[in-house]
Amino acid sequence: MRTPFAMMAIALAQPVAAQAIAIPFAPPTDRALTYRIEQHRPLAGKVSAFTATRDLRFERAGEGYALTVTLRAIDTDAPASGAVSYRAALGPLVGIAMRFRLDGRGKVVALDDEEAIWAKVRAGVDALATGSDGERQRAAQKILALFDSLSVEGRMSLLAGELQPLFLFAGSDVAGGAGRGLRSVAGSPLVRPVPVEGALTLAGQDGDMLDLDEKLAGDGVQVSIKYRLSRVTGLVESQERSLIAGGQPLVESRTLTPAE
Repeated sequence: MRTPFAMMAIALAQPVAAQAIAIPFAPPTDRALTYRIEQHRPLAGKVSAFTATRDLRFERAGEGYALTVTLRAIDTDAPASGAVSYRAALGPLVGIAMRFRLDGRGKVVALDDEEAIWAKVRAGVDALATGSDGERQRAAQKILALFDSLSVEGRMSLLAGELQPLFLFAGSDVAGGAGRGLRSVAGSPLVRPVPVEGALTLAGQDGDMLDLDEKLAGDGVQVSIKYRLSRVTGLVESQERSLIAGGQPLVESRTLTPAE
């Protein structure tokens, strides 16, 4: 259930450029959206694909917004060594609607009926841990051990984790010109987390859309991320991310589109 390779970017202390572009948080409330995440990474001698598709719907709620999210489907062509743990982690979430509360700057602050939601997720993993054999059972037991280690805040962070990339720039600004320096920590299933440094630059503008490039590097790790950001909604509508560690690439794409 954790993002396969996670990064936390911290802007280096420096003045905001004069041409900085303010980014709002005004998600569309008049339509349903589809959020698709696809990852390709080497596993057991081949590159395997992992996909997850979610249905999203924003609505106004007081000074902020409510976001209803339902994981609609997951899929993978990975061999059993990778597929079992992936399905054990995400399978229990399929079909469960979660209503998150966000403040006016795009920060997730609460989850409605959190205890009931968590109980449903836990029950799904429990069923795998007690009703399965072999690898699936072991994978479910590892997930339960993770669950047991989480605080209430940790639970919500886990459930909301895949949504956070949508709001990376909401309620902030994007520097023009030479861009903005970054320090981050990058990790993956193939490499331990390591410090990386680089910059986020504005690569182009197309009407209400901004194209941003992020390049980071550290000890044996190179990261490249391309964002397409809406100046109207403040949402990242597409993200292409690659991480090369030890000569092995991991590639992930995220797309937000109107529901069909």
